[in-house]
This record gives sequence, structure tokens and C-alpha cells, in this order.
Amino acid sequence: MKVSVSALVCLVVSLTMIRPVAAQGVVCQLPPDGSWVRFEGSYTQTEIRPDSPTGKLEIDPWIERVLIKSVGSETAMYRGASTKCRWIEIRIDRGREKEGDIDTGLTGTVIYKVLIPEKSVITDNVDEEGVPVSHLPIVKGYRRIGKADPKPLTEPALQLYPVGLLVGYYRELKVVKENADPEVRVSSVSRATHLEGDIVIERPTSRSVQKSSIWKTPEIPFGVARWSAEISREEKDGKDSRDKFHKVSEVVIEMKAKESGTDGPESQSELSIQ
Repeated sequence: MKVSVSALVCLVVSLTMIRPVAAQGVVCQLPPDGSWVRFEGSYTQTEIRPDSPTGKLEIDPWIERVLIKSVGSETAMYRGASTKCRWIEIRIDRGREKEGDIDTGLTGTVIYKVLIPEKSVITDNVDEEGVPVSHLPIVKGYRRIGKADPKPLTEPALQLYPVGLLVGYYRELKVVKENADPEVRVSSVSRATHLEGDIVIERPTSRSVQKSSIWKTPEIPFGVARWSAEISREEKDGKDSRDKFHKVSEVVIEMKAKESGTDGPESQSELSIQ
């Protein structure tokens, strides 16, 4: 799978938003153990080619599926205190369509299993100490790529972007619309809060911009019903002014909840950690 790596670098937050709200990625609440939700959508990439007849090269889209589940709980030490924690598992499958399914190849499937302090998942934009919530802390975690053995995560927070999900974390978002229809197939979901944010990083010769929309609702496990993201990369000569930046590539992701439940094989952990 060929993706413009330069378009997927970790970005520095540069926001001019209004009305801050919580921003913990795709896990914004903790449902009971065994709960799960499956998302499906598309992942497309376009390379801008001014000299070509169409002015761009559209690469065949990939299909993406994301399964998030709650797979157990335990008490662990977090910030020097014994804390109730929850195991969350996130499976990401990305690949081209083949005979009605996804051909993920050797590395198109990634599974994260992380132990999250329950008190770290909140609905406000700041924690009890007034610190903005922009990432989801973990006590420990593992990641498996393809069929390789799971490897321990070294990061103190769940870092899905950009290796896993191409939707970033935001310290602040703006509310686009309350009680919006997220247009998903899960029958229990009728209304959600539509949020938007963007992240920019700029260097003398390049600029990357990510714009994301997230539809949050307590009606669905983990609190997110839909998300989309647009990641563009622009370039210019180092001596040129900033208005000379021009787009060279674009990645667009659109993901919607398709089904959810509280039992069945989807509720079981896929990673056995020794």
C-alpha cells in the first residue's frame, strides 16, 4: 500500500477554534465489557499532477474497517494510585477490495490492545486539574501488525495517528451542529454533535494540513458514530513567499458506524497477552 508518508507526519497543533470540547479520538466513553462497534468506510489518495491531462492522479481507493471493543477490566497502578482500568481493543483492516472482502496483505491489519484508566475517559474538555484533554493515557498496551507477534507500546498515551487511524487528536474542536443526523446504519443512533478541527504544520518548503469532522453521541459504544478527515500536502520553493504554496497530494477518509453489539465473536479479544 503506497501512501505519501510526508503527508502523514505527526502534526503540531495550530488551532483558532471556538467553544472547546473533549477530544479523545474515537474513544470518548467506556461502555460495559463485551460492547463493540464496527466502522466501515473508504480511504482515497490523489496526487496533483499539473502536467497531466486531468491535472491529477487518482489512486484506486482502499476499504477500511475498524472494530472497537471492551474486553475486560483490572486494577492497576496509575499515577501512584491503585486505579480501575479497562482493556480496549481496536482492530484496523485496510486494503483493496477482492472478491467482496478486503485484501489486507501482510501489513494491512493492525490490532491495538490497551489498558485505559477509567477516570481518564471524560466528557469535558479539561480534567479535574483543569488540564486540556487531548490524548487518551494508557497504563500499558500492545500492537500487532499483520500476523507478527504483539509488541509492547512504549508511548504513555494511545497514539493511533498516523500509523493506525488517520484522524488526529485535538485539544479543541468547534461545534458545527447539535442534534445532527450522523447518517449511520446503527438504528439506535439518531442524533449526534457534529464537531470540526484542523491541524497545521509548516516548514520553509512544505505545509501539511489535516481537517477532521467527528460525530459524537452517547447512543453508541465509545461515543463516536462517524468521522472523516482530509489530509493535504503543499509545497513551494524555499525562497518563495507563503502564498506560493500549492497542493501536491490529498488523502481523504470517511468512516461510519455500521453495526454494534454486546456479545458474539466481535466481543472477544483477539490478542492473547502473556
